[in-house]
Amino acid sequence: MRVVNSLLLKDDKILLLFKQSRQKWFLPGGKAEFSENVIQTGIREFFEESGLQLQHVSLGAVTTVVVEEAEGQKEWMLYTIKGTDADGSLQEVNREGILKWHDVGELDHLPMFEGDRFIIKHLIHHDEPIVSTQFYTSTYELIKVISSYDVEDKEVLS
Repeated sequence: MRVVNSLLLKDDKILLLFKQSRQKWFLPGGKAEFSENVIQTGIREFFEESGLQLQHVSLGAVTTVVVEEAEGQKEWMLYTIKGTDADGSLQEVNREGILKWHDVGELDHLPMFEGDRFIIKHLIHHDEPIVSTQFYTSTYELIKVISSYDVEDKEVLS
């Protein structure tokens, strides 16, 4: 399964989606459709959830998500794209929840999954993509993150 989240970073603010069902903030996003590339998915999902057409888009993160469950592990791919501008009119309420702008300084105080916070912080402060694996418990408590920054031998990443 391929899931794509989209970060809009503009004027030191980020647009996040509050999902009542989870009581957490998320980046807008969703599942890739057949034959769709991750940039297309991120732009489409962002538009569907916000009414905004994301612009100046780049790939920001490639994440393998591993969840420990009683039956074993399940895994999926999470891609995060980053845009620095958008056109259109923001639809603050949608089927998924409520969208709201947040100052980047608020990030540490918002209820969200720690792995998401890790990716968002990277994208706020860096232009180059990050590759990581995030390990979670069955209740989605973050166990550990192994990222491209953790690889000591930089030739492995070449």
